[in-house]
Amino acid sequence: MHIEENSDALARLADKTAAETSRRAADDAALHQALAAAQFDGPAWNLFARALTEYACPILTNWLYTGEIFSLCADRGRPVRTPRRLQDMETLRADPDEREELVCEVVARALHLYRRSARAGTGWRPDGGASPKTYFIGAVVGEFAGVYDRWASERARRPPCAPDGMNALRDVAGHPGEEPESRVIGHDAARQLLAQVKDETTRTAVFLMLRGYTMKEIGEFLHLSAAAVAMRMSRLRKDRQQQGSREEQLTPSTTQDGREDA
Repeated sequence: MHIEENSDALARLADKTAAETSRRAADDAALHQALAAAQFDGPAWNLFARALTEYACPILTNWLYTGEIFSLCADRGRPVRTPRRLQDMETLRADPDEREELVCEVVARALHLYRRSARAGTGWRPDGGASPKTYFIGAVVGEFAGVYDRWASERARRPPCAPDGMNALRDVAGHPGEEPESRVIGHDAARQLLAQVKDETTRTAVFLMLRGYTMKEIGEFLHLSAAAVAMRMSRLRKDRQQQGSREEQLTPSTTQDGREDA
């Protein structure tokens, strides 16, 4: 009797699962039809693209952090061809800016491929057996190797910047029109910041910024976009502000200990 009851429960669960799967498949097909009617453009596409992005970014970020993405690419016959340097792997685990830049580019390229294929009638199909999100993850994996190879090659060309000095950048000229006094001020400020910034690319960007270079010029020097440089500076500024707030909470006020800050 107990076995029969368990069998009935399993049968009901199987029927419920099948019904939910069928309903999701019907919803996916209806959504695809609506997107096709709009030529995969406009507000409907924007909402759909946002949903795909929000689904894929955390997955790819995790795979990038653990390194699983490399084996997934190899399994799909799209292996990463650039040698995987230890410093690159450490950077991807430790630097959220680098991970975010890489993930955003991969997902953006996968979205472009998804829409181009859909418009050509060669992309996702309702009878393909996978949901649009699962299909999109496949596109993300397919695009990763090319983006990573380019990223790793660009990193190999970036000038190094040691945390305890700027000898590697000693030959970098000051920005045209920069006054000697501001150059000294920028040099001293950069020395103070370099000791606190762990990522070598961000350290280099800080140094060049304080030497008077624009975000675009720094990006060209580091093989980054101006937006990527600005994002790094913004994150660094926020981190320093948060650190300053924590230090203020831990520092006694002058009214409490009778001393002035040095």
